[in-house]
Amino acid sequence: MERNERRTKHGKLLGSFEFRTLQVFVTTAEQGGMTRGAEVLGMTQSGVSQTIAALEEAVGRQLFDRTVRPIVLTGAGQALLTKGKKILADVQQAYLEAAEIEQAQLAHLSISMPESLANVLGPPLYHRASGMAKTWRIANGLFPDQLSRFNSHASDIMITEESHVSSMIGVERYMIVTEPYVLIFPKDFPLETELGPHLMASKLIRFSLRSSVGRKTEAQLGRLQLKFPEEIEFDSVTAHSQAVAYGEGWGITTPLCLFQTPGILEQLIVKPIGRGSFNRRMALVAREGMLGGATRAIAEECRAILEEDVFPTIYASLPWLKDMIVTGEE
Repeated sequence: MERNERRTKHGKLLGSFEFRTLQVFVTTAEQGGMTRGAEVLGMTQSGVSQTIAALEEAVGRQLFDRTVRPIVLTGAGQALLTKGKKILADVQQAYLEAAEIEQAQLAHLSISMPESLANVLGPPLYHRASGMAKTWRIANGLFPDQLSRFNSHASDIMITEESHVSSMIGVERYMIVTEPYVLIFPKDFPLETELGPHLMASKLIRFSLRSSVGRKTEAQLGRLQLKFPEEIEFDSVTAHSQAVAYGEGWGITTPLCLFQTPGILEQLIVKPIGRGSFNRRMALVAREGMLGGATRAIAEECRAILEEDVFPTIYASLPWLKDMIVTGEE
């Protein structure tokens, strides 16, 4: 009788199990809680909670310890997470393989990248590699949005700051470019065009701390013990450089951020940062083995676009940058 009950329970588990349920569980575990999991999945928190509760009933074990905050996985939860991630990866790989047509063309390819690269890489990448997938989606956004899309499997590939993805496991990672942060000033700037306390006499046009450029800039200024009043900040790289060009103050940005705004280099003074210089390292990541050779091919195309179409234009105006920008691995 006891043996039959176990079989009945096992049968109930198999009959009630759904792929989406496992996806909800894995995402919630990876995000460290139901609130964040719900945001990534585009669900309500109560919807996530009900899904997890139903899964726990089907499994017959508690998967999360809710007596501590933030919630943590139980032993059973840890076991299911390990197996569940492999199942999701296997299912996605099977889907991709089944969806490929005769020329090994992917059925769909979704790429997310920051605004500072979307206009530079997006259109030429599609132009050069459109045959790689039947349908494409290229989205831009700040890193939290990018990560949400990647974690929820809405993006196949993510291009972002290397420091954001250096500790990720189960991914392929390719360096795209390393570029320096630079100082920008309006043409009639009255102060010395170098980084130092004297710039307190002007206004620092900031990037929002929601952006990786903004966070990294503030961290570096903190290390240099330079503190400037907080008066204005932008999410948009175009708005940031245009505000400086209008004479509202000075800023810290990167060459690729500047390249987003046509003609902006002629409206600014651009200078290297001497003492306290720092770089932005951009990497491309995708889930390991999910896209076959497409991941490496996309990375190589991105590097080629920068080397052939973008940097020559930048170097024509700012030749001193030639020795400061590196594509691929250093």
